[in-house]
Amino acid sequence: ELRGELSTFVCEGQYADGIQRIIRSFLDDLTRTSQKGAWVSGFFGSGKSHILKMLCHLWQDTEFPDGATARSLVPVMPDELVALLRELDTAGKRAGGLVAAAGALPSGTTENVRLTILGILLQAAGLPAQYPQARFCLWLHSQGYFDRVKADVEAAGKAFERELNNLYVSGPIAKAVIACDANFANSEAEARQVLKAQFPPQPTDITTEEFLRTAKAALRLAGRDGRLPCTVLVLDEVQQFIGESSDRSVLITEVAEAVSKQLDSHVMVVGAGQSALTDQP
Repeated sequence: ELRGELSTFVCEGQYADGIQRIIRSFLDDLTRTSQKGAWVSGFFGSGKSHILKMLCHLWQDTEFPDGATARSLVPVMPDELVALLRELDTAGKRAGGLVAAAGALPSGTTENVRLTILGILLQAAGLPAQYPQARFCLWLHSQGYFDRVKADVEAAGKAFERELNNLYVSGPIAKAVIACDANFANSEAEARQVLKAQFPPQPTDITTEEFLRTAKAALRLAGRDGRLPCTVLVLDEVQQFIGESSDRSVLITEVAEAVSKQLDSHVMVVGAGQSALTDQP
């Protein structure tokens, strides 16, 4: 489906202009103290989600199993966009690569704004979207245990992702961690208790500091040589997510500001809604 969308993408007019303006803005701000965000507005069915999807795949030049890439599949691209993408590639080589994280925010169903946005970044970094499971995987990576634990769980005939969802009761994960570190726990049952204590359930939202700490760790994991990659964070349906909630509006603003100013100008937030930002109190 993605291949078909890319190979029929008419990259001209507002589509080309929008993508160029976003990439140009990111590159201009890369050496400054903060990134400006971008807002994509348009009525229902006008193609907001489509331009954001194309932006993401062109940004990281998504590769297909046969070696084809997103940019090679688009029939025609303006020379200016080709030049900007080449400049983006150069910036990515200086940093930790290129990452596009994207997701549609649920319509006003949660007050856990930071966790919801963090989940999008975590998945882009190849981690579970759930906060406790992601922190556990980050810990495994930091200790150098991840590959061995995953291999041991799969050698026991279990799917690693499924066992992660049952982190606090998973025997194979507990055994695999003890095999890596005999001092972690004295028994499988104790290991499960330690895991629950160290990576507890997160029923409420996290702080902005916790958000930034985990986002940095996840992006450094996704980046090359532990460096922050040049990242676009696309939040679709922001306006519907906020709805009439002033609290969600304040938290979205807070997260956008934190991402723009406290991630070394390497992450740009792109939001979307059905009308201009000024139409939303």
